[in-house]
Amino acid sequence: MRVLLLPVLALGLAACQPAAEAPAAPEAPAAPETPATPVPPASDVAAPAGDAAAHAGLMVHEPWTRPLAPGATVAAGYGLLMNHTTAPERLVAARAEGVGRIEIHTIESVDGVMQMRELEGGLELPVDGSARLAPGGKHLMFFDVTRSWAEGERIPVTLVFESGTEQVVEFAVLAQAPAGTPDAGHGGHGHHGH
Repeated sequence: MRVLLLPVLALGLAACQPAAEAPAAPEAPAAPETPATPVPPASDVAAPAGDAAAHAGLMVHEPWTRPLAPGATVAAGYGLLMNHTTAPERLVAARAEGVGRIEIHTIESVDGVMQMRELEGGLELPVDGSARLAPGGKHLMFFDVTRSWAEGERIPVTLVFESGTEQVVEFAVLAQAPAGTPDAGHGGHGHHGH
């Protein structure tokens, strides 16, 4: 399933810390498919944590997750992943301290029933495209979380891309989706314990 990304990793934190502006990416040839949503210019998106120069073309806008109650061990991560590089990319894995494993999931209708499953092969990011991680759609699933997450915290997550690029992104712990991001009023993954 091909997904064009721009509103991805619905995670551009309501309490974003100022970040260095990423240098403009070189112009890329037009993507073979038109993204479902236009990709905001690189200058409109906060640069990711870490070495901005090394990762200027791969960005996450408003990464966020919900608070995790004591005893809960599963959470979901959202945000908008963007690829402003000159080559297609794919998110293939993620890891975080205090989290047993992180999977990339999608939700789809099977015989009229919505089912969640791991997205085999990772999440595609075409040139100048994006992928949205949002409640009711594609998202990161955090399993075997060893402690509760309180509103206002930031959870560092290392995203691993097919090219070998790794990028640390801080997911804001928020009770509500950041303003302007699709939460679809679904209340997230209640069946996952949060």
